[in-house]
Amino acid sequence: MSGPLPRPLPRSFFERELLDVARELLGCLVVRRVGRVRLVARLTEVEAYGGEGVDASAHSFRGCTPRCRVMFGPAGHAYVYSTHQGRCCLNVSVAGGGRGQAVLLRAGEPLSGEARMRTARLAASPDGPTRARLAQGGRGHELLAGPARLCLALGVDRALDGTDLCDASGPLWLARGEPAARVLWTPRVGLNPASAAFAWRWRACDADSSALSAARTRDGSRRPRPARCPAR
Repeated sequence: MSGPLPRPLPRSFFERELLDVARELLGCLVVRRVGRVRLVARLTEVEAYGGEGVDASAHSFRGCTPRCRVMFGPAGHAYVYSTHQGRCCLNVSVAGGGRGQAVLLRAGEPLSGEARMRTARLAASPDGPTRARLAQGGRGHELLAGPARLCLALGVDRALDGTDLCDASGPLWLARGEPAARVLWTPRVGLNPASAAFAWRWRACDADSSALSAARTRDGSRRPRPARCPAR
């Protein structure tokens, strides 16, 4: 990808209904600037999280804490958290107004800087089949297929928590790209089956991309209809 850096999405893009933002993030670009190097990926998979008192699977469900404070701030900011395994995941705050809503960026396709992304993944990968495939330059669709893989490849860590993703002068932002022509809505990945939110179809995937973090389920391209939890 050559030419000028893509312009960031406006704040108003994120100050909307949660599931609409999740749907329209598919195809958008994640732009990461590291010194004079730029890395660009196109989003292929995201998950929506419904906020305080709404979504039992959201970090914000029980209210604002130091960990999830960005979710309660202005829309369009990066919420970066680390898992129990020490891996980072990148979210964007949505809606604003103290609702605690966010969209998790789960997977993408590399557009610019793929060699550097692959090097970063190799540096963090233990010996095994995945590392061997990366070293041989194969399985490109797996490079950013997963929230931790996306962060590793783009060099996103907790230091970027709170970054304004609408500011092109910063190290990380989101921009318009090629929208997904077909969207699959499925249940979210890795949730507790006992959770009331387990079956909600709040994971949106680009149906024409192979760069997804988990196997596809049956076609769920219609807008999800949560029976017990409004998105706002």
